[in-house]
Amino acid sequence: MKNYSFYQYIRTRRGEASPIGLLAEHIAGDAMFPKYSDDYLELSDYLERNPYEDMPLSHYDTAFEDYRNWLEH
Repeated sequence: MKNYSFYQYIRTRRGEASPIGLLAEHIAGDAMFPKYSDDYLELSDYLERNPYEDMPLSHYDTAFEDYRNWLEH
């Protein structure tokens, strides 16, 4: 299993024409995003307190599920 933070994973999705790609762009531009975390609740709490414009949290949920699958392969 890989050992990467969610931030490291989401950066691999930058440039995609998808909701996760858009989320990746928002996160890449957010200097305060918890870059070393792999904890769903910590990241979800951060995004709830610091929402990105026109970005539903459901996109984060999907991205986090993809992240967990990516770690396993």
